[in-house]
Amino acid sequence: MIKEAAVGNLREALQAQERGADRIELCENLAEEGTTPSYGTIKVCRELLRIPIVVMIRPRGGSFVYDDGEFQVMLEDIRICRELGVDGISTGILREDHRVDFEKMKKIAECRGALKVTFHKAIDETPDYVEAVRSLSSQGLIDRVLTSGQQETALAGLERIRELQDIPNLEVVAAGRITKENLAELAGQLKVTSFHGKKIV
Repeated sequence: MIKEAAVGNLREALQAQERGADRIELCENLAEEGTTPSYGTIKVCRELLRIPIVVMIRPRGGSFVYDDGEFQVMLEDIRICRELGVDGISTGILREDHRVDFEKMKKIAECRGALKVTFHKAIDETPDYVEAVRSLSSQGLIDRVLTSGQQETALAGLERIRELQDIPNLEVVAAGRITKENLAELAGQLKVTSFHGKKIV
C-alpha cells in the first residue's frame, strides 16, 4: 500500500515522512486544494526527504481552465521540477466545457522528461470521467490519476473509483477525506493500493 500525504510546506513534509508516508504531494495553499510550491521549498524538500516527491503544478486556486500565460508558467514550473530531480508532478487542465484539455496535456507530456504525471482531482469535474481517464492513459499522457470518484469523499465515490481499477498501466490513487482512521476500511473495498490525504499518516 502506498500512503501519499498532501503537505503544504517543508515542516509538514518532514513530519509526514517521519510518520510513515510512502510519498508526498508537495503544495502550497492547501486551503485552496493546493497550488505550486516555491522553488526554494521544492529544492530543500528534495535535499532533505528520502521518500518520493510529487509536486503540484497549479498556478492558482479556483477553476482548472488556464489561459496561455498561465499555461506557460506551468510548463516553466515543470522544467524546474525536472532540474531539481523530483519524482513526479500532479496537475490537471480542463476546457471551458469541463472536459480534459488534451492539447495542453500533450504539451505537458512533451515537457515532462522522466517525471511521473498524476492527473489530479480536476478529473472529478469531467462529464466523461472513465472515457477521459482511459484516453489519457492509453495516449501515455499520465501515469496516475487521483480521484474521489466524483464525490466529496472516497467512501462515497467507491463505485466510480472501481470503474478505473482495471485500466492498464495506470496507478489509481484514491483520495477524498482519507485518514489513518478510515484507511483500512477503504482499502478493504478497493483493488487500488494507493491512497492520498492530508491526514493519512
